[in-house]
Amino acid sequence: MPLLFLALLICGDIASTQPDVAFQQPQIASDGKNVGIIFGSKDAIYFASPDSTPVRVADVPGLSLGNHRGPRIAFAENAIVVTAGVGPAGPEFGPNTLRSWRSTDQGKTWGQGADVSTPATGGMGFQAIASDGKRQLWAAWIGPQGGHPTFFVSQSNDAGLTWSKQRVLSQTVCECCHPNVTISADGTVVILFRNSLAGNRDLYLAKSKDGADFTFAKLGQGSWKIDACPMDGGGLGELDGSVVTVWRREAELFLARPDGKPEESLGRGRNASITLRPSGYYAVWTSSDGVMIKVPNRPVYVLSKTGAFPVITARGPIVAAWEDNGKIRTSVIE
Repeated sequence: MPLLFLALLICGDIASTQPDVAFQQPQIASDGKNVGIIFGSKDAIYFASPDSTPVRVADVPGLSLGNHRGPRIAFAENAIVVTAGVGPAGPEFGPNTLRSWRSTDQGKTWGQGADVSTPATGGMGFQAIASDGKRQLWAAWIGPQGGHPTFFVSQSNDAGLTWSKQRVLSQTVCECCHPNVTISADGTVVILFRNSLAGNRDLYLAKSKDGADFTFAKLGQGSWKIDACPMDGGGLGELDGSVVTVWRREAELFLARPDGKPEESLGRGRNASITLRPSGYYAVWTSSDGVMIKVPNRPVYVLSKTGAFPVITARGPIVAAWEDNGKIRTSVIE
């Protein structure tokens, strides 16, 4: 599809025709050509592509939604895979289960997939998935174990038809900050999460070339000592093995790479998402001025004066999406 045609199709709003239905928490993905957006409303999950109206993926009583909780999406080789935390609302580190849905016709119809987590270990819905664009997917989520929050992972080698037995990636994790996952072309898995160690809530990268043994590295030279959850896990971008991250410490956003160099301040903000391209990085976030964006060779500018929780595509056309007063707004950046 020509990029100009895509831009004409995707720029605009995705709004419900029902006055009591408000769309929340968009996530966006691409297979390099097609773009898909997943989001929630009350006890339902919806999917939209640039040239279609929203499709109801499933009715999901007990859907985790709001504050970085909600469905996640990934394009595999011959399927679109969606995950979401489902379970009773209210309890801390609640007994949710991370469930999945699949579509094999570009999002027109959907079917229930395999559960990703074991029952009651899906936490409160802080989770992420990623695909290598072929048949491999990884999921990461925060759930309960032994009375405290624990960081779990699982993988699929058949485009989300089945998932491996979950395993603990870290016994320590910030309880309400969503993780991020990427998979490189060579199969390297990189996972960004906010840890909770010695009173500090700092960002860490976990990396594995074989999917079995992970190395861990703290990001940034500073630390954030806080006895509370920031509810903000930042963003992770990857291209040809290079990794870039953006995340919040106190009221300030920082850009960092896993190279040991000092983090770079982007100014005040929160709820950031980032993607990496040959020309540089593209980042979106929320500030007091609205939804902000930084693109290569241009100063930061306002993408929208209203809205929150912006996200941006990891592959393909660079498209941003965010929630705004019950609508999902989209914009083609490049």
